[in-house]
Amino acid sequence: MIFTGTSQGIEVNPTKEQIDEVIKYGEANTGKIFKTELVAPATFGNWPAFGGGLVKSKLIHLAVMSAMKMRAKKNVTEEEVNEIMGTTDLTISYRGGADVYKIKLRQGVNIIEPKEMVKPDLRGKDPTKHAIFIIASFPFSKLDPNARTSIVVVKDFGTDKYEVDFSDIK
Repeated sequence: MIFTGTSQGIEVNPTKEQIDEVIKYGEANTGKIFKTELVAPATFGNWPAFGGGLVKSKLIHLAVMSAMKMRAKKNVTEEEVNEIMGTTDLTISYRGGADVYKIKLRQGVNIIEPKEMVKPDLRGKDPTKHAIFIIASFPFSKLDPNARTSIVVVKDFGTDKYEVDFSDIK
């Protein structure tokens, strides 16, 4: 695999070769993409259940999308690839409830606030029975793509902290 051993950490600007290989990798791993050596290090907490999440770097996002599209007997389009590769943000996707107030990152002494957070409206449903995906975006320019990172999920009553190592994520 091209992405094993050639990079130490999240690839902010993947090469064409890496992009092509990760698409093939995703297509070859439908149904098990989240358990692969590429994507598993990007999961945290109780993923894919309530209280878990996924660090969606460009290559992780592309691998997952490729697997999902292939499962639906479709291929990733060039436009989709360009959109993913053109992003300037790292995305954290967290499965939680309406009590999630904010998601932020900590790298050493640096606290990185989200540029944007998208939280679907549960419309009065019980958050323990209706898990949603909360999306937080963080500019790559504010991150160390090789650092051990705490994902801090601030809730109405309490905080959950998850440790991930960006050097293990491509």
